[in-house]
Amino acid sequence: MTDTPNPTPASRRGPTALVTPMRRVLRVGLIASLVALPVAVVLGYLVAGAAGAWGAAIGMGIAVGFFAITVGVALGTASMDATALGASVLGSWLIKMILLIVVLVLLRDADFYSRPVLFLALLVGTIGTLVLEALVVTRTQVPYTESPPR
Repeated sequence: MTDTPNPTPASRRGPTALVTPMRRVLRVGLIASLVALPVAVVLGYLVAGAAGAWGAAIGMGIAVGFFAITVGVALGTASMDATALGASVLGSWLIKMILLIVVLVLLRDADFYSRPVLFLALLVGTIGTLVLEALVVTRTQVPYTESPPR
């Protein structure tokens, strides 16, 4: 018999100081995305017609997808030690960069979207999700200490 206690459900979820803000970031980020995507598409349409709408949809879609991957990886690896969490987040960053390159290569010769609108939507979407994430994380109240798992 081992002396290691069975992990409780709370200990498998990860530290409250990480899980609580990231869940809130996910919830607030998805709501903000549901608002920002149609606004970006309408603005893209007003600027460059149907091609602008497609560019805005693709740009915002990439930004929101990257945001969701980051939060998902952080929540999925929250119960791991800090080194594994950091490696997972860095690994997901590498995968996101490869995916971005693949998407841009696939869209290289397409003419159904506006490249400037895609760029602006991706830029605004990425900066917006980063600012939102920072604001939510810094304003979420979490305990300074936690009881160790029993």
